[in-house]
Amino acid sequence: MKIKKMLLLILFVIPALTFAGDIFGTITKNGRPFAKQLVKITTNDGTVIKSDSTDAFGYFTMNIKQLGQFKLSAGGAVADVTSNNSPTGYTFILVQNNSKWQLIKK
Repeated sequence: MKIKKMLLLILFVIPALTFAGDIFGTITKNGRPFAKQLVKITTNDGTVIKSDSTDAFGYFTMNIKQLGQFKLSAGGAVADVTSNNSPTGYTFILVQNNSKWQLIKK
């Protein structure tokens, strides 16, 4: 009986714990939605995990199946994001600083 319970635990519970959540949010530029723009989530070595386009309101959402720290890039700028076991939301402002674009977390 204990073996059956352990097998059920391994088969059903552990995979559910390793599933990460959504990374979602909005991006604005000059006080307006950063609409219809490509957003990418990459590993620290630059491997693209997911990509999406913002909608008319600057909103994006991506389901990340890996846990950890990643890079979000949009409009030539990069910001750190985290994927964990629950949905994680961000609000970014895209600003230009000395001819370089930055994503600032709000």
